[in-house]
Amino acid sequence: MTPEASAFWTGLEFRKPELLRLVEPLTSEQMVWLPPGGANSVAWLLWHIAEVEENWMGASVYGEHRRYPFGNSVRDAVPDEYPSKQALIDYLHEVRAITERRLENVSADEFSRLLEDPNWGEIPVRQVWAGLVTSFAWHSGQISFMRRLMG
Repeated sequence: MTPEASAFWTGLEFRKPELLRLVEPLTSEQMVWLPPGGANSVAWLLWHIAEVEENWMGASVYGEHRRYPFGNSVRDAVPDEYPSKQALIDYLHEVRAITERRLENVSADEFSRLLEDPNWGEIPVRQVWAGLVTSFAWHSGQISFMRRLMG
């Protein structure tokens, strides 16, 4: 892994144990609990974290077709369609293994390659990776805050 790839990997893995520690004791009801203000549930956030990591990277950087192992995107699912907590954790682990392989195979020059992102316009691959790391940290923080709201 190049030093830059290693930094992205470390950024993704740094908070994962804490995220899993926060999610592990939650009941099925707590996983789908909606905090005030229209925020998403822990189940939605956990699914979203893995789906973005797999599909945003896969489609925008690697030209892969988007994959939806639960039949649809979290953005289209209703709470009754959310997978179990264990299925979501397994999905995160599966996607993280894909991410590790991707980072092991990316060259230093690849990080500078420009691509067109529908939300961000023309950006280098390194910004997509940086966005992924910050997105994971952001959503993990939301889950931590929701745990505090649950008491």
